[in-house]
Amino acid sequence: MSLSNSPAQGARAQPGHALLVWARENSVYVALAVLVLINLAVTPGFSNPLAARSLLFEAAPVVMIALGQNLAIATRGIDLSVGSVMALSSATIAVCLDYGAGTAIFAGIAIGLIAGIFNGALVSIVRIDPLISGLALLVAARGLAQALVGGSRVNLPPSDAFDLLGTGALGPLPVVMLIGIVLAVVISLVVRRTTFGRYTILIGASRGAAFLAGIPVRRTLFMVYAASGMLAGFAGVIATARLGASDPNYVGVNFELDAIAASVIGGTPLSGGRISIVGTVFGVLLLQVLDASFIMNNISYTYAQILKAVFIVVALYLQRQGG
Repeated sequence: MSLSNSPAQGARAQPGHALLVWARENSVYVALAVLVLINLAVTPGFSNPLAARSLLFEAAPVVMIALGQNLAIATRGIDLSVGSVMALSSATIAVCLDYGAGTAIFAGIAIGLIAGIFNGALVSIVRIDPLISGLALLVAARGLAQALVGGSRVNLPPSDAFDLLGTGALGPLPVVMLIGIVLAVVISLVVRRTTFGRYTILIGASRGAAFLAGIPVRRTLFMVYAASGMLAGFAGVIATARLGASDPNYVGVNFELDAIAASVIGGTPLSGGRISIVGTVFGVLLLQVLDASFIMNNISYTYAQILKAVFIVVALYLQRQGG
């Protein structure tokens, strides 16, 4: 008699599966805690509150684009354009500076929304694969950004609004990180409590079944990529304010990769149908601490990129085995 389906063997297999599930759900928190403890022990200056505040400033724009990236990935898509949309937002700010800081900030967010609407139309109406549409917009948006300012850096004038976004803090927390946390809470509630959020998850789980169930797939995809573009525009505003200048050659470079990595590490699978907002925020923090670890210890940044790749592979393995 075969023992492959015996209750005893099933009982023995169950704890291993449960461990993989636990690791999938909590690995990002464990990895962040371990990395912080190691840095506190070996990295000079890491315990300085100013270092922590600097990390949070750097993390804020990545959190924002990662939130939008989460929505796209949850539908089994991806948005490669977010870094270049940040650059386009930055260039738009430079073009609109003569109309005041408030107008420039609004224009930077609006151009992100417009780019997201265009991307959403390509995906939902023209039915172009989101990988292709995002790649096309990645090239086009940065090219347009460089054209708007002639490929040069434009310094921002003194402004309370830019100072608030670039250096403002409420107690120990940067204002921009507080904004990022609020947006994370809002998107988490949208995903959990609204019809749009449920549609997003269901489309990622099975687009064919979503069509048959009468879910407005095209409209939902359109809104997902529009939201991702708007968040990228906001992130571009924050990055520009932090830099103190509009620089489309620098703003948003490789940010799309960090956003995707943070989403996957945080527990949002590339296979879609699931989203982890809290895990993604901690995934961003993990990557920022990782970067800081290498920089503060005078180790080549190249090794940080290699370790990020390792984190992604491990996260994908845990999702596959524990899912």
